[in-house]
Amino acid sequence: KERLQRLRNFDDASKNALAYLATCVSREDGRACKDTAHDARKLKILSAHVRDHLDGKVPRQNDVATLARWDDEDAREREDVPIGHFWYDLTHSTDKERLQRLRNFDDASKNALEYLATCEPRKSKPRGRRAK
Repeated sequence: KERLQRLRNFDDASKNALAYLATCVSREDGRACKDTAHDARKLKILSAHVRDHLDGKVPRQNDVATLARWDDEDAREREDVPIGHFWYDLTHSTDKERLQRLRNFDDASKNALEYLATCEPRKSKPRGRRAK
């Protein structure tokens, strides 16, 4: 703790870096290590996609899309991005602190969450022999 305090008092860059790292909580989910900044970028991309391409309706669990910058800030456009799975995991997670960290991360993430909370879900596709 004493070492962290010395870093906080060293200069503004160190103080800002420590403040940023405090918002990044890594968690292992068996497939990859995620952090709050990664979730925030995906959340903003999803929010824009819902607004611009899904008529303000949040994706179904198995929905996919073609999006750029999903995997990292410099990533090119990619097909079959699992936006529905991301949204489902985010909203049905037992890790309630994950949503709170996103709300507190920056104003854009907070606004994206507030917007998506007002959106209704997309309707399920009809199944079976008589589905049109």
